[in-house]
Amino acid sequence: MDVLVLGGTVFLGRAVVAEAQAAGAKVTVFNRGKSGPAPDGTEQLTGDRTAAADLEQLAGRHFDVVVDTSGYVPVDVARSAELLAPSCDYYAFVSTINVYPGWPAMDDYHDGGVHAGNPDATRDDVPNPDEAYGWLKAGCEQAVVGAFGIGRSSLLRAGCIVGPYDSQVGRLSWWIDRVSRGGEVLAPGAPDDPVAVVDSRDLARFALARPTGAFEVTGDPVPRRELLDSCRDVTGSDATFTWVDTDWLTQQDVDEWTEIPLWASEPSTFRHDNTEAKAAGLPVRPVRQTIADMWAWQQGVPGGWQPAGMTPGLDEEKERQLLKAWRATD
Repeated sequence: MDVLVLGGTVFLGRAVVAEAQAAGAKVTVFNRGKSGPAPDGTEQLTGDRTAAADLEQLAGRHFDVVVDTSGYVPVDVARSAELLAPSCDYYAFVSTINVYPGWPAMDDYHDGGVHAGNPDATRDDVPNPDEAYGWLKAGCEQAVVGAFGIGRSSLLRAGCIVGPYDSQVGRLSWWIDRVSRGGEVLAPGAPDDPVAVVDSRDLARFALARPTGAFEVTGDPVPRRELLDSCRDVTGSDATFTWVDTDWLTQQDVDEWTEIPLWASEPSTFRHDNTEAKAAGLPVRPVRQTIADMWAWQQGVPGGWQPAGMTPGLDEEKERQLLKAWRATD
């Protein structure tokens, strides 16, 4: 099997390369060569997908599977999909749950369908800046289907992606690191609140299996208690968890999702439906296994693992102050 990965050097792209190689595939990566070296054993094509001349390196080449991990602007995705459609068999596009404008505020965010999008849009065409990410991704989906048809493509509407080598976002990585340091840990919400994450390697394996159609690609929900207990068990820490009410937290000066990763007050944040994806072959590994693999990776990061700029996590002093204020409400 010949596989082309648009991206391929960090996190999800890296996972796609590794899963493809494990299955015996020949892998080519196309990227700008700026995010990191090409994985061992791959053919590196260096170019910018926004430049038609760079994409010409791919013209006429046959790939059984194209996995697009780096498409964010419809006009750019359309350019690559239209160029590859005549010579390639299948195109997997990594999209996002954000294509649903009702997510995460609505109890059933599916009711409103997906963003209208525009397959020819640029970043300048976004009608509502607050919904730019989902609107643009919806347009990217349309561009893929326009070029390959739904019978030769998949739209992988991913939830929160986690796993080893997540050096750019690091939501679960932050929790693993925080719990590993032990002591009293602020745990948001209630112990039974659901949390759903998808391992990058499971998403990669699903893309390479060539399902056709649109899928919500998320992990199975687990109680937040189980996720945090797994962090403690895997790291061997002495952490204790103080559960802090969501309504109270929303009244404090705390940024949801960034200062407290994997936590938000909206009702449907983790209320996904991965039924169709699992029926089509999405593997879902236990969250404890993902955490163990991530902890092993974090321990080996040169210079020590550090939070990403996108997810700084809760400052230690601020956490202490919040816990003190919470105890005073009793």
